[in-house]
Amino acid sequence: MKLMIVGGGEAQLNAIRRAKNIGLTVVVSDMNPDCPGALEADLFVKASTFSYEETCSAAEKAEVDAILTLGTDQPVLPVSKTAVKLGFPSGIGVETALGVTNKRVMKPVFEENDIPTCKFKLVTTKSKPEDLDGFSFPLVVKPVDSQGQRGVYKVENWKELKKYLPDVLSWSREDNILAEEYYQSDEITISGWSVNNQFYPLTITDRVTMSNGPHIGVCTSHEYPSKFMDKYKDEIIATSEKIVSSFSITNGPVYIQMLIGNEGIKVNEVAARIGGAYEDEFIPAITGVDILNLQFELATMGKVNDTALKNYQFPSLSFGSVILFFTKPGVVKSNGDIEIVKKMTGVINGKYILKPGRKVGNRENSTARAGYVAIQSKSKAELVELKKKILSVLEIKNINGDNILCEF
Repeated sequence: MKLMIVGGGEAQLNAIRRAKNIGLTVVVSDMNPDCPGALEADLFVKASTFSYEETCSAAEKAEVDAILTLGTDQPVLPVSKTAVKLGFPSGIGVETALGVTNKRVMKPVFEENDIPTCKFKLVTTKSKPEDLDGFSFPLVVKPVDSQGQRGVYKVENWKELKKYLPDVLSWSREDNILAEEYYQSDEITISGWSVNNQFYPLTITDRVTMSNGPHIGVCTSHEYPSKFMDKYKDEIIATSEKIVSSFSITNGPVYIQMLIGNEGIKVNEVAARIGGAYEDEFIPAITGVDILNLQFELATMGKVNDTALKNYQFPSLSFGSVILFFTKPGVVKSNGDIEIVKKMTGVINGKYILKPGRKVGNRENSTARAGYVAIQSKSKAELVELKKKILSVLEIKNINGDNILCEF
């Protein structure tokens, strides 16, 4: 069978390798012919992962039998439309795919189904200050159809909103952006799987983020279990089930970001794909549920063996973290030896991403990520000690020989 994986970046590498290992012929599509997945694929085709027309055309020309994506939001819609057009298995319909990839569609679904979310409004270049009467600054502005925190700003007034509007629009294919009231809160991420509209929760993690000036929401780690599990677990699961039903996420992966503050839970966004923070490695280690294998089964057969989902006793009693590390601005000269880290007890996997010669700027979005380490332990104390040990040996040196790795 010939499988097309849409996207050839870091978030898709594990899937590309696993698919080949289980005997599938793997076609990778991406706009960048130098993407990591291009070298791993049996066949590479150049096509925008954001474009249905290019994706569908590439699938037809390569004569593939199935198609999937993971790790990033926007390819979900082209993949769904291509699957429907070519008669391939797909866990969700096109309408659902649009709802989980475009906030212009997503946010009204929250409202219509009484799913708590931040007060919002669409803004264009023709909008006026009075259009936001009744809104309280600061606001968060973001593209309606992008990913990886690109073009996301916290603005304190109308003047700042207008200042950043062109950049926000530059990350979008639409002529409007989303403006929503800023909610002082912590973030959590829910990862799970839907089988015939039944939601199986797998992990609830604290999504630790950092801000850099007006740029907000860049994730630096996922911490399991979430500190909100004791107080909010039942409400989190009930809200997740309501989201799955409201968006008709019939089958497949579910990825939800929620905010928790003084006003309780508010849903930030929902996606129908495996997360891009190495959840395909982390979740199986923590839960014993191989979500990557489920993804292959869904894409190739249209259904999954749900035995592992039914047998999993949520929540797992393990502790874990996916550390997403960054560097200070500079030019990368060399990376340390990741094998030293990977041999440590409790380390699931890890990798340096930035190649020597790469110029790194400020942390504005996830494209500045320098690498990751996924870990697990039997206690919180062990997890903390393992992080310290990892930090002591990780290094990314600049052209002056300085270690420019940011602490985590």
